[in-house]
Amino acid sequence: MDNKSKESIFQNDMIKHLVANGWLLGKPENYNRELALYPEDLLGFVQETQDAQWQKFCALYPNNPEEKFLERSPRN
Repeated sequence: MDNKSKESIFQNDMIKHLVANGWLLGKPENYNRELALYPEDLLGFVQETQDAQWQKFCALYPNNPEEKFLERSPRN
């Protein structure tokens, strides 16, 4: 067995463990590689935990605030 096969087995075992303990497995097609995140997760988190700040942001950017927020997210 080569190292790639061992790594794949380890990766799959880790994913199974995380999912079994409440981690949500995202769909690859929803992952934004440029931002290195799931946009809907980030937006949902901000909207649920920082409502007052999100409302202020929406007032500043009333036309598609979600897109504007993602544009302003830090990139490496």
